[in-house]
Amino acid sequence: MSSDVHLGDDMPDPLSDVPMESYEILRHPRRLRILEVLGTRGARLSLPELTTELIDRTEPPRSNGQARHDVRISLVHNHLPRLADYEIVDWDDDGVALVDESPVHPADLSVLLELCEADRAEGLLETIVDPVRMRLLAALEDDDRSLSLEQLAARLSARDGGPFSDPDRAAVALHHSHLPALSDVGVVNYDYESKVVTQDDIVSIV
Repeated sequence: MSSDVHLGDDMPDPLSDVPMESYEILRHPRRLRILEVLGTRGARLSLPELTTELIDRTEPPRSNGQARHDVRISLVHNHLPRLADYEIVDWDDDGVALVDESPVHPADLSVLLELCEADRAEGLLETIVDPVRMRLLAALEDDDRSLSLEQLAARLSARDGGPFSDPDRAAVALHHSHLPALSDVGVVNYDYESKVVTQDDIVSIV
């Protein structure tokens, strides 16, 4: 799986234009599809129109009445209120549209939208859409080879002025939290004995 989006030669950051506080909202495939539909149509859509668009983009499409009911319920009681709370969409009785200066634009989400096609899409997004883990995957892809835990920690600490500014602390966090989580969903291969990390083919950041 790959994307044609390239965001710089030095450790590309696929969500560089997205505020970190908005990451939480991008961890569900249906919310990503909502943003994709609204960005593609470029106009306010009624709730029935948005429901139809979302059903048409599922594989295979499910156009029966129960499917429409389930999608509509999820929109009204979950996804649209949350997107509105983050000031990403405007939602009222007249329909749904992206806000004029949305903190998240569909063009920024091409990598994540590709993950919506994968098996276990929701689990992958829950694990991957994290500031540290996105940069970690970008570092592996940018280097295009296996990296030791120490090398990966050094790469991240050189870029990060926050919690990962100390390579030793970065290595501990990677070893005990981020790498096991990514390994569990099959995105990276991490050898606990040799402490060597390689990226799997399931995700391509650039």
